Amino acid sequence: MKQKIGTKLTIYITFVVIVTFTISLVVSQFFLPKYYLYQLNKKVADAYETYQTKDEPSLVERQFDVTIITVPLEGSIDNLNENLRLQLAREQIALNKFWVSEEVLQDIAGEKIVGKLYDQGKQKSSFLVHYAKEGNQLIMIGASMAHFTDIASFINRFNFVFLIASILVIIMVTALLSRKLTNPLNELQQVAQEIGALNFQQANIQTGDEIEELAKSINKMSQTLESAQQQLTQRNLDLKQFMVGLTHELKTPLALINVYASGMEDGMDDGTYLTVIHQQIDRMEKIITDMLYFARTEENDSKVSSFDVIQLLQQIIHSYQPLQGDKQIFLQSELTEFMLNTEQEKVHFIVENLISNAVKYTSGRDIFICFDSHGRLEITNDTTLPDISKIWQPFYVGESSRNKHISGTGLGLATVKSLAEQLGYTTKSTLADGKITFTIDFWQRG
Repeated sequence: MKQKIGTKLTIYITFVVIVTFTISLVVSQFFLPKYYLYQLNKKVADAYETYQTKDEPSLVERQFDVTIITVPLEGSIDNLNENLRLQLAREQIALNKFWVSEEVLQDIAGEKIVGKLYDQGKQKSSFLVHYAKEGNQLIMIGASMAHFTDIASFINRFNFVFLIASILVIIMVTALLSRKLTNPLNELQQVAQEIGALNFQQANIQTGDEIEELAKSINKMSQTLESAQQQLTQRNLDLKQFMVGLTHELKTPLALINVYASGMEDGMDDGTYLTVIHQQIDRMEKIITDMLYFARTEENDSKVSSFDVIQLLQQIIHSYQPLQGDKQIFLQSELTEFMLNTEQEKVHFIVENLISNAVKYTSGRDIFICFDSHGRLEITNDTTLPDISKIWQPFYVGESSRNKHISGTGLGLATVKSLAEQLGYTTKSTLADGKITFTIDFWQRG
C-alpha cells in the first residue's frame, strides 16, 4: 500500500526529532558532567596561576569565583585539617566530607599540585580542591559544584515530556502543511489524467515555489499537445481531402478512356478517339507526377546555392512570353539584385507556379509582379473567384477555371505552400476588388 506524502512527511520529521532528542539526552546524561568537571578543574587551575602573579587573594576569588585558603604546614595532620575547616566555615562553606590525607601532603612536598574532589553526599554537591605548597604554607583553592548528573536527569525528564508534546505538535503541523502541499499535487494529477484522456486542461496553481513552476511546465505541455493534436487532426482531414481529390481527378480521365475505348470496340471511332485516349493518359501521368512531387516536398535533397531572385524572375517571365498571347506581365522591382542562399530548384518551382497560375487563370489581361526592398514578392491578377479560403488545398480548382485546355491538377499551389514553409518563407493570398494577390516573403532567408 502506497503512503501519502503527508504521512511520509510526518514520519520523517518525527524520526529526525526523536533522533535529535535522543542524542541530546545521551550527551547531557553521560558527557556533559565530565565536560562540566573539566571546565571547573580548568577554572581552579587558572585561578592558582593568577594567584601566583597577584598579591591580593580576594581579587582572584572574585575573578574566578573560587575560595583561597592558606594554612601553615605545622603540627599534626589533625590540627591542619581542623584549621582548614575553621577557615572554610568563616567563608560559609560547610563540608560533610573533607580531609587532607598524608598522601596529599607527600605529593605537594614534591612541588606537585594535587587535585581532589570531595563528594558531599546528601548535599547533592561536591567540592573541587587544588592543593599546592608555597614555602611553609599549604594553599588550597576550591570551588563548589552541584551534582550535574541529578540536574541532567531532571532536564532529561523535562525533555522527554517536551519530546512527546513536540511529536503531537509535529503531527498537527505536518498534517496542515501536507494538505497545503498535496492539494496542488492532486490538482496536477487530475490535470495530467485529463491530458492523458486528450482533454487538454490548464492547472491554476499559485504557490510561488517549484510546484507552481511544475504547473506552468504542465500547462505549456498541455498547450503544445493540444496544438499538435489539432495539427494532426487537420493533417488527417487534409489527407482525406487529398485522397478524395486524387480519386476525383483520376476518375474523370479513366472514365473517358473507358468510354472512348468502348466506342472504338463498337466501331464508333471517327479518328479522334485514340487522340482523346492519349490526352487523358497524359493528363493522368501529369496528375501522378505532380502528386509525387507534392509528396516529396518534405524532403531536403536539393543542393543549397546562392542566386539572384530578380534574375530568376526575369528568366521565368521571359520563358512565358510565347504563352502570354494578349496578356501582359509587368514586373516592378525596387531592387536590381536580391541574393538568396537556399535551394534554387524549390524557389524556381514556387515562382514559376505562381506566374503560371496567374497566366492560366486570370480573367483579365494584365498580370502585375512586384518585388520590394524587403524581399516580398506579390503577383496580382484579375479573377472571378468569389472565395479563396481553400485555394492552398490540394486538388482545389476554382469552378470558373475548369477549362479542359488550361485546367491543372490543383496540386500546384499546395506544393508552393508546402515548399515555402519548408524553406522558412511565409505565404499569403488575398482577394479584393476582383483581384487576387499571392504573396511570398523571402526576407526571413534573404
